[in-house]
Amino acid sequence: MIWVTWRQHRATIHAAVGGILLLAVVALVCGFGIRASEQPVAFGTMPYCPKSGDGAGECWSESTLTLITLVTTLLPVLLGILVGVTVFSRDLERGTHVVGLSQSVSRARWYWSRLLVVFVPVTAAMVVLGSVLEWTRSAGIQSNYAYASNGVWYGYSRLTFPLFQSSGLVAGAYTFLALILGSLTALLLRNTLGAMTATLVAMTALMVGFQIDARPQYATPVVESQPLGPTTTMAHYMPADENRSMWLLGSGLVDENGRSVNFDYATCGQIGDDADWSQRPDETLAAYELREDSILAAQNREFVACQRAQGADHFEIRFHPDSLFRRFQLIEAALALALAALLLAPSLWALRRLRP
Repeated sequence: MIWVTWRQHRATIHAAVGGILLLAVVALVCGFGIRASEQPVAFGTMPYCPKSGDGAGECWSESTLTLITLVTTLLPVLLGILVGVTVFSRDLERGTHVVGLSQSVSRARWYWSRLLVVFVPVTAAMVVLGSVLEWTRSAGIQSNYAYASNGVWYGYSRLTFPLFQSSGLVAGAYTFLALILGSLTALLLRNTLGAMTATLVAMTALMVGFQIDARPQYATPVVESQPLGPTTTMAHYMPADENRSMWLLGSGLVDENGRSVNFDYATCGQIGDDADWSQRPDETLAAYELREDSILAAQNREFVACQRAQGADHFEIRFHPDSLFRRFQLIEAALALALAALLLAPSLWALRRLRP
C-alpha cells in the first residue's frame, strides 16, 4: 500500500517537499551571507536594494530572508489546501477510492498510508525550513549592531508574527495540523472547492487564535512600572533595559490594584500653559534657569496630582521577554500536534462512512 500511495502521489510529494527544501537552501545561502556581515539582519529589511556596489549583496540576502519568512508563515495554510485536501478529495470526486476500499486493504491502512507517505515528509521539510530560518536569526546575538536584536530589526519580537510561526518546531507542527485539517474537510465534504475553503478559514482562525489568545498565556507576563509623571502617558515607554527584545502585551496607567485607568489627557493637558517661560529683561541667565527649573518642577507636581485625581497610581508595562522563545515553541508545537491528534477521531469516523 505504501508503494501504491507513493506512485499515486509522488508528483505532489516532489512538488511540495522540493519547493520547501529549495526555499531552505536559498535561506541557508543568504544566512551565510548575512552572518559574514558586520550588521547581520535576517528579517525586517525592505526590498529596495542597489543592483551593485557596496552592501548590495548583503541587502539582497536580507531582503530575500524577509520574503522567505513571510512566505513560510503562509505555507501551512497553502499546504493544507493544496496537499491535505487534494490527497483525499481527488480520489473521492473521481470515485477512484472505490478501487482501494474494495480490495483486501483496510480503510485504516488506506488512510494511514497517505499520512505516512505524504504528510510526514512534507512536515519534516517544513521543520528543516523553519530551523534554517531560525539559524539565520541567531547571527544578531553575537552582533553589536545597535539597531538589531537577535538578527532582526529592533522592534520585532521572535515571540510574535511572523518570526514565531516561521521557526523550527512551530512551522512543522502548524503544517501537520493543516494537513490533517485539510484531509478531514475533504473526507467530510467530499468536494474539493468546499474543503479548500473550509480549510483556509479554519486554519487561519486557528493560527490567529494561537497568536492572540493562547500564546500570551504560556507564561506569567513580566510587569514593570514607572512612577507617575508627564512622560508616563506615552504608550511607547520601554523597560529599563532598552536593548532587551520583548513581546509587548500592554502598557498604560493603572491604579494601586493594577487595574487599568481610563486617563483623560485633555483634563491635564492645559497645565503650565499660563507659566512665564520667557527670560525677563532684568534677569540673569543663571536666575532664569533657576526659575525655569522651579516652574517645571511645579508643573510636574501639578500634572502628577491631576493623574492621581483620575485614579492613576503608576504606569505599568506587561511583556514576555524573548528568552522564553524556546519554551513557547515547545508549548505551541505540542498544542498544535495535540489538536491534530484530536482531529484524527472525526477523520476516522468520516472514513468509516465512505462507501466503496
